[in-house]
Amino acid sequence: MIHSKSSLYMNRTHTGKKLPPGAVAPPPEMTEEEMFSTVFNETVLKRFLRFLAPYKLMISASFLAVIVFTLTQLAFPILIQKTLDRQFTFLGDGLESLKAGLLIFAAVVVLNFISHFCMEFLISRVAQRLLFDLRRAMYEHLQRVPLSFMDKMEVGRLISRLQGDVGSLQEFLETSVHAFGDIVLLMGIIGVLLWLEPTLGAMTIALLPILVLIHYFWLPIARKAFLQARTTSSIVSGTMCENIRGVRVVQGMIREPVNLTLYEEKANDHFKSTVHAAKIAQIMLPTVDSLTGIAMAIIVVVGGGLVLEGELTAGVMIAYMLYVQRFFDPIRALTMHYSIFQRAMASGERIFEVLDVSVDIKDAHDTIDLENLSGDIKFKNVTFAYHPQQPVLKNINLEIKNRETVALVGPTGCGKTSIA
Repeated sequence: MIHSKSSLYMNRTHTGKKLPPGAVAPPPEMTEEEMFSTVFNETVLKRFLRFLAPYKLMISASFLAVIVFTLTQLAFPILIQKTLDRQFTFLGDGLESLKAGLLIFAAVVVLNFISHFCMEFLISRVAQRLLFDLRRAMYEHLQRVPLSFMDKMEVGRLISRLQGDVGSLQEFLETSVHAFGDIVLLMGIIGVLLWLEPTLGAMTIALLPILVLIHYFWLPIARKAFLQARTTSSIVSGTMCENIRGVRVVQGMIREPVNLTLYEEKANDHFKSTVHAAKIAQIMLPTVDSLTGIAMAIIVVVGGGLVLEGELTAGVMIAYMLYVQRFFDPIRALTMHYSIFQRAMASGERIFEVLDVSVDIKDAHDTIDLENLSGDIKFKNVTFAYHPQQPVLKNINLEIKNRETVALVGPTGCGKTSIA
């Protein structure tokens, strides 16, 4: 059968299959309001830190590497300034001063490389181990949850939690270290700007309120767009898993066109939300570039005048321009880190919800380990009930010898499955 094509977002096509009444895909696992209100959850953070406890030494080392890496980033413009102004005189004046500056610069470059490598290596190692620990904990717990939970919970949503939500916590750990570095870098740049030339520093920092005001209006819109993209991604993953898991039933009922149409709708929603989030995210790039250009213009006009008047050296002006190029980058990065943090809080709640599912059937405290089993099965006055006041089996006596095959025959509801 040939179906008509209908237009989708950005000139893509849709099969156009008309859905029968009542045909729907699974609803979102968490509403937008629930996700958008998840800003900080102390319980989630504490439980997340418990998973990180075995790796506290590596995490501490990664934070130390971040500090060293950030300090080397701050040192580069100062080294260039002092080299150009010939302030390194321990090897002599003139050309020897330039050689001394190059030697120090090369040493800092090596330290920058080592610290950067250690930072990325350590935090990536911890993040991968955290990923493994969380998924193993969830998988191990899912082996022991009651069947009633598995009957109510769609497999696709569990897969979404095992994959997407655990990945969000891994991303949060990695970005937390980078966010710490961005904060140190921002504070360091502000301090150095005011130290080198207070007037130019104050004029550059005066642009911060403009960026803060832009963030104030941009952040709620961006947060909603990012979380909407995450929500639709979870829906698409869940819909796909459920369809693949039940593909035999789908084919048996000749429901392929209906399921394809349902999936196309969800995939299209995800595509639109992802493109929209990308557009919102790109607003900050030209904004930061524009503010950087304004700050550079201030340095060229005001700083150039100070250089011509002899009140400022050329090295200091060049250092200022290098610092201003990096000044707004940490702010933009911290904005993105905040979105990741908020998404991680929502994902953490969903992960720990699974880990908190109660296990109804547990071994008694006085359980005896069975050894030297003969293979015989013997029931002696066995009574069993799913509900305390409604026994399904009562005083059952049964003995099955090793390697013996027994068939249980009886009407529906007589207890065959319960015995088996």
